[in-house]
Amino acid sequence: MSNPSTTAPKLVEALSRTGTALMWRNGVWQLLRRDGRIQKLRPAVSIIVAELVKCGTLVVGDDGLARVGSARAAPAFNPNESPLSRLATTRNNNGSAYFDAEQLRAGERLRQDYERALLAPRVTANYAPAEGRGDRHFQMSDNAVENLTEGTLAARERLHHALSAVGPELSGIMMQVCCMIAGLEEAERHLQLPRRSGKAILTLALTRLARHYGMKPRLAHAGTQRIGHWAVDDFRPEIQPSSV
Repeated sequence: MSNPSTTAPKLVEALSRTGTALMWRNGVWQLLRRDGRIQKLRPAVSIIVAELVKCGTLVVGDDGLARVGSARAAPAFNPNESPLSRLATTRNNNGSAYFDAEQLRAGERLRQDYERALLAPRVTANYAPAEGRGDRHFQMSDNAVENLTEGTLAARERLHHALSAVGPELSGIMMQVCCMIAGLEEAERHLQLPRRSGKAILTLALTRLARHYGMKPRLAHAGTQRIGHWAVDDFRPEIQPSSV
């Protein structure tokens, strides 16, 4: 078993020296190397990483990666590793990419917050003893807010704000494709959308999401355009006398 007093300093020194980062996935912290490769950490080391994030030694950036607070590491993100990489291969009729870089980054950031929020359904067996004592109730309930970490609660709040910014009309397909990793055709069937409409709807959703994250410039209305009439410039209205 790792000794936290000796493992933590070594881990921080290694991250600073190599410029690697850590990412939260499937309920544990994992090492993300500069070349995009992922290395699973032992559960004891993952717990140490969680404590380093909690105390501020490791800082989670806007890209969802944890790095040493004083480090100036370059972003370590491999788009080919992301489940959303299939969207990057979608092309227009002229061969250009259908989704731009900002849209893909926004979708990836939403997916990372979804995973950190611990909202995904459990897909593995839970062998924890199902005891009937009240203090063990949190093991059988997904509503144990008091047992969630600050990072998890913060991720849920960020996810809520992002979905609110996108709006209910567009956020459904975004959740299906970005967070639940469903294909476009599968999302269309689930949401009962017209065939081949999902790509266009997802484009609008990711564009709005990218603006929410500040990855695209926010657009504002130019102001009200007062239209007095549709006549020519020298038109003068005539007031007809009342017939009464």
